[in-house]
Amino acid sequence: AGINSISAQDVDANINDTEADYSFTMAVPYNAGTGYHWEISPESHGVEEISINFVEDYPGTLGSSGTGYFNFHVIDNDDYYVKLVLISPKGDIVSETDSNSWIK
Repeated sequence: AGINSISAQDVDANINDTEADYSFTMAVPYNAGTGYHWEISPESHGVEEISINFVEDYPGTLGSSGTGYFNFHVIDNDDYYVKLVLISPKGDIVSETDSNSWIK
């Protein structure tokens, strides 16, 4: 059983907004043990990926569920877009979320 749906309320946003630096984090539910994984869509633009981190709900437990944190730096505050897609073990996109659903 994998993650097969996500809604905007399942995605957390942490925003650091100053004139010198604008960065944000998209946090999505993640369970690496299922074979499902999140990727940054090629439709994304105007950002640089800073890091991707996974935090387990139960550290040390094989296949633990958790949260994937995708950290971005915005290059152009007026024109940026990020789409994350959830990929099944077969390679199909089964869910997606984007920066427009939670940040402005």
